[in-house]
Formats: sequence, structure tokens, C-alpha cells
Amino acid sequence: MSPRTVRWREALARHGSALALYLGLALLMTWPLPLQATTAVPGNGFDTWQNMWNMWWLREALLTRSNPFFTPYLYYPHGAGLWLQTLNPINFLVSLPIHARFGLVVAYNFVVLFSLTMSGYATYLLARGILAGLGPAPLTHHRAALIAGVVFACSGYLLAQVLGSHTHMLAAWPLPLAALALHRAANRPGPGRIALAGALIALTALCDWQYLLFTLIWAAWYALARLLFHRPDGGGPLPRRRASGAPAVVAAIGLALLLVAPLAIPTARFAGQVPTAETEGGPTFRLEHSANLADFFIPSQIHPLLGPLAERLQGYKDHVHIQSKTAYLGLVALILAGCGLRDDRRFFWLLSAVLFALLALGPQLQILGWRTGLPLPGALLYDLPLLRISRYPLRFVVYTMLALAILAGLGARRLLAALERRARRPARAANLALAGLVALIAFENLTAPFPMVWVYVPPLYNDLGRDPEAYAILESPFSYDVSPTFLLFQIAHRKYLVGGYTSRTLPYPLVEQIPIVRMFAYASPQVDIIAQKPTTIAASVFSYFNIRYLMLHGTGGALSYHYLQKVAEAAAGGAPPERQIAALTYSDTFRASGLLRAMGPLKPIPAGSVLAYKVAPPDDPLPFLGIGAGWSPVTNSPDGVERRILGAAEVLIYSARPRDIILTLELTSPAPGRLAISVNGQEQAILELRGGQERHEVALRIASGATPVRLHASDTEIAVRALGIEE
Repeated sequence: MSPRTVRWREALARHGSALALYLGLALLMTWPLPLQATTAVPGNGFDTWQNMWNMWWLREALLTRSNPFFTPYLYYPHGAGLWLQTLNPINFLVSLPIHARFGLVVAYNFVVLFSLTMSGYATYLLARGILAGLGPAPLTHHRAALIAGVVFACSGYLLAQVLGSHTHMLAAWPLPLAALALHRAANRPGPGRIALAGALIALTALCDWQYLLFTLIWAAWYALARLLFHRPDGGGPLPRRRASGAPAVVAAIGLALLLVAPLAIPTARFAGQVPTAETEGGPTFRLEHSANLADFFIPSQIHPLLGPLAERLQGYKDHVHIQSKTAYLGLVALILAGCGLRDDRRFFWLLSAVLFALLALGPQLQILGWRTGLPLPGALLYDLPLLRISRYPLRFVVYTMLALAILAGLGARRLLAALERRARRPARAANLALAGLVALIAFENLTAPFPMVWVYVPPLYNDLGRDPEAYAILESPFSYDVSPTFLLFQIAHRKYLVGGYTSRTLPYPLVEQIPIVRMFAYASPQVDIIAQKPTTIAASVFSYFNIRYLMLHGTGGALSYHYLQKVAEAAAGGAPPERQIAALTYSDTFRASGLLRAMGPLKPIPAGSVLAYKVAPPDDPLPFLGIGAGWSPVTNSPDGVERRILGAAEVLIYSARPRDIILTLELTSPAPGRLAISVNGQEQAILELRGGQERHEVALRIASGATPVRLHASDTEIAVRALGIEE
């Protein structure tokens, strides 16, 4: 056997053993996933369905050659932009063959196991690359690199992302690969190495935009560190800069930016049109989702033994999901990292860990719930334009864990080398030490039995999926707690969805304009100035928009609003609804005591039902009104509700056919004035107002479809108390 063949076999054995180790740990940490790979998934039954939907939609977009960043299936009839959606195309791509052969549930579970396994293996490769510069000791470096991979793959942060069903954040394996490529490009610059490093940085954008931003920050820091700390012999300033490898790192960053620009530019534009962390989550949202200093030293609440203790210790974050408060570094990892501090390579990785820990702490230092008011670097960071899309500072801890893993690998190398020098049987002693360290790291981050979620779809949705017609379904209510489940149901029925759950709340004209749709959206009275009875126009409204089914869910409160059922029954022409179980009990992922777990399959527990009403199209649909632009919000007055016309306002008249109507207006004004009414730019009437309360009627000829009617007030402020239609 030639020496080359021997080397290949040895390399294959080492890499194979590394992959086997990380796969085994992934199976252990997520147990009983292997027993339920076709019927359940690990997670919280919330973002679970959103990320499963992402995989489904990307496959649909691929098969239909559609733009993956826009879907007509959500926010019907307008569609939804997905530039800031957690699409994680990388998970879709790696799981596509599994998805095609075994289905979506198995593909989702594959993504979880693949991400954990590859995160360990990629960190192993990075650690081997770092350790290779410390002299020839392949077996020692192999064992030490294995430890580094275990620290990262079993980190509380990554396993908490499994619980949160954040598969986009779980796909962290490109991060160590990008770091390794940058390390190689800096040490031996060349076009091929720079191109590979730039491509791998860009690859992180296919995981999540936040990981791309984190990686760019890390790469910039790496370039600066190489420039400051690298000390080649001889030469002037320019040769020293080149020898440091910093220009190669900067070139890789530039290439990455060039590669992601076609996606980054429209994403940045889209980000300016949707809520930020402050406008959607409140002014303290980022602070609440930052790491507390104590979080680094408190085990994960998913731990089957230490979880209850962690829950008590993290009482200051009782209102935050477990995945947003788990930043445990690990006692064994810290001890090993302490041993690694005696190594020559320690400074960069130590500073990297500290830097990203500071960023994870967010805008200000918090200790055990006490907001110290001490500003941190994150206070400035989130004022930068692109970084404003990142809402969860704690996620910076991913690079803290990566740096800690390398430090732990350096420490493990020193310990194993010392053990091999002193032991009678060095290989046996080193292997036993390796096994012991792996067991200790796995135990302190243990998450088995992992909370599982039963993938349940009511049979009626599967029946709708067999209907070849195209139409929309309205799921009520659009509650934050239940809307993600509607994405799971959509995977089965494949119809357009009124509403939807996306990573950012999007403007929704249909709900804003049509009070009856708004009533179903929020399962509550939506008193407005439109004076048409919901029970009278329900069938006409839903038929006009091709909304075929109204689904009223007990979970979220739709079945507690009895008038809503009357309106739905009117839309269905009096036909009784179909009732089915529609919701199961899932884990409460705010705290350890709320997690549902078992070593074997978890029995589903029903938690709510749905009433399904099929809309009956009327023979002669009635025209109905919508609220356009230019109105003040609804306000209460002694005589009811009203909206003020802000200079000029728009009323939308929807009709299935051309017809003559009379638009009725009940107005109030403090002084005489005028109200001009025009349709499609042509003035139809000018109302002379005397001041006070008045009622006016305007005859209009409207076409089929949506007819915008413009109301322009002059000389006085006008408030409208009621709008109606007579024929």
C-alpha cells in the first residue's frame, strides 16, 4: 500500500469519525426525533410552521419558476414580499432531495440533524486549520478539533434555536467554513482562496441576513487584527501589510458584497417599508432580547435536570422565549478555553469572544434583570442603516461560541499533549480523555428528551387540497398565537390565504379598507363609518374577492364572538358549518416548566376546534363600501363614531356589475363649507354645507370592480359619521 493511499485512508477515517460523532450527538440531543421523523418535528409549534412553509414555498417557486421573494399565497389578494422573510434557502437546497422523496416533515427533521451535524464538522475543520500551524501532531490536533466541534454543535445557543424552530439561525455551519476560508486566504493569499472566502461569506446570506451581517463584522475585525497583530520580519509598511494577509481578507469581503448586492439592494429598500424592532416590538424590544450578563453562565432551560433551576435563575426574563435568553457558554468549555489562553493563538480568539459577547449584550449592560444604564457598543451599532433589520442582539453569541470553541480546542490540545507525554499508553489515555470531555460537554448542554410538535392538519384542509379550483380561504382570527398554524394548513390546501404570518408585519389594504374583513381578522367588533349591515353584505363581499371558505377558530377567540358566527352563517346562506379539531397543545417555550417532553412518541392533546363555513355566492351581489386613503382614524363622538376628511379622502365602491346607486353621507361640520365629489377625476357633485349635522345623497353610475370616489373638503373641517348605499 502506497504512502499516499495510507494518508487518504487515515484522513477518511478521521473525517468519517468526526461526522459520525456529530451526527450521534445531534440524534442524542434531539431524541426522540428519530422515533417520530415522519409525524412530528422538534420545536415550539409556532415558528415551526413558518419555516416549514418557507421550504414548501421555495419548492413551489422552483417548480413554477416564480420569484421566490414574492408570494401570491399570503396577504391575498395583494400578495406578500418576502425579502425579510426567514426563507433560509440553504436549508431548502440541502434538503430538496429528501423533500422530494420523503415529504416535508422528514425534510424539516433532516435540516435539524444536518445543521447540528455540519455545525460541529465545520468547526472541526476550522479548528484543524488553526491547530495545523502549531506543529505536526495530527492525532492530537484531530482529537482537540473534535472537542472544538462538540463545543459549538452542542452549544445552548444552537439547541435553543431548535426549540424556537429557528432553522435559519440553526444553519450556522457556513460561519466556521467562512472563517476557515478567510484564515487560509490570509495565510496564503491567492485568487482562488480569496474567491472561495468571498463566496462562503456570501453563502451566509442564504442562511439569514443577520448571519451575513455578523460574518461581515467578524471578517472586518479579522482583517484589522491581522493588520495589527501580524508581525512579519523585514520590509517596509506596505510589504508588512501585504504579508499580514489583511488585503486578502478585505478583497474577500469586497467580493462577498458584490455577490450579495443583487439581493441586498432590494432587501434594504424593502426594509424601509416595514416595521422596525422599535415600531413593531416597542422601544425596549432589542433590550429585552439582548443577553443579560448572567445568561452566559446559566444553563439552558431545555436541560432535563438543570432546566428548573435555570428557570428560577432567569426569572428576570420570564416574558421572553427560551431561544431568546439562552447564551450559556458552558463550564467545561470555559475551563478548556482557560487552558488555551497559554497558547500563542489565544489573543485573537479571546478578543473575538469578548467582542461578540459585548454585541450580544445589546444597547446597555443588564445584570440579573437590573438595567444598569451603562451603554455598550450595540447602542451605536443599531443606528447603522443595514444593521437595523437585526432585532435580536443575543444572536451575536453565535460568534462568541465559535471563538470559545476554538479556544477550547487550543486548551484541549495542551491537555491531550501533556497527557500523551506522561501516560504509559498515550493513545488509550488520549481517547479516554476525549470521550470524557465529549460526555461532559454533552451532559451540561443536554436537551433530551427534546420537546416535539405533532404535525397535525384537520382532514377538511386535505379535502380542500384535492379541489382543483383556485380561491382564497379566510382563517379567523389573525392572532399572533395561531396565525403560524394557518401556514401549515395552507401547505395542505394550497389555496390563497387571507392574512398570513411573515417575519415582518406588512401593510394590508384589504383589512384596512373593508370593515367586515377586519372584523373576521381580529374576531372583534370593528365599528366604522360604513353603515352597511355585515350580515346583509357578507356573501357579496366574500364572493367579490373569491373568498370561498371562512374558518373560525376557537384558539384565538373567534368562536367566543358569537356575532361573527352569525355573519359567517349569513355568508354561507344559512348552511351549517363543519366542525373539526384544529389545534393541539404545544409546549410553552417561555419557561422550562412549560415544556412537553417524553422519551417516546408524545400523544397529541386537542386544544381547539374550527368551524368551516362555505360562502354561498348570491344571485345578484350587492355593492359595498371600503375606506380608502385620506381619512383620520375612527374616533368616538357623543352621536357615535366618525372619521375626519384630511383635506381629501377616498371611498371605494365595489360592485360585481355596472349599476346606478345613491351614495348617502351623514356629515358634521363646525361651519359652512363645500364638499366636492368626483369619480375617476370627473366631478359628480358639489355639496353646499350649512354647518352642523347634515345628510346628503349623491347619485352615481359605477362600473364593475372597485370605483374610487374622491371627497374633497374646502372652507371647513368635515367629519363623516356614516356612509351608505341605496339603489
